[in-house]
Amino acid sequence: MTVVLVQSKVVKGPDGNEQFQDAATVKPGDVIEYKATYTNNTGKPVKGLVADLPIPEGLEYLPRSAKPGASLVKAATKTAVFEPEPLARKLPGGKTEPVPYSEYRMLRWSLGQLPANGSLAVSARAKVEAVVPPTAAPPTPATPPPRGK
Repeated sequence: MTVVLVQSKVVKGPDGNEQFQDAATVKPGDVIEYKATYTNNTGKPVKGLVADLPIPEGLEYLPRSAKPGASLVKAATKTAVFEPEPLARKLPGGKTEPVPYSEYRMLRWSLGQLPANGSLAVSARAKVEAVVPPTAAPPTPATPPPRGK
């Protein structure tokens, strides 16, 4: 079994159609597509194939961009608890809230069987987040200025 992971920058071409470019350099707001292709070169079917795709820190998963989608894919935050998207978390008092897509860190597909010499690809898109520098602490006041004499 071999796995090839390709990352590409998704851009709109002059005709308005999507094009893929090398993602060696990216900037905030760029959309990256990650595509993992699984190829079964074992000569016999592989059963119970599960494909994982990490979403690195600094990237925000784009909702419903996982392919194949539907019931095959589940998402997780850094807790590694996989659930169907959209993820939700429990709050004190029993309420729930949606988990921000910027906190999604992994996608997992339950693909089942891959025939001998078969190939299957999974993909998802994420947006490069703006890096916000940490706010500087306010300067600690020095000794108060002397008051008028």
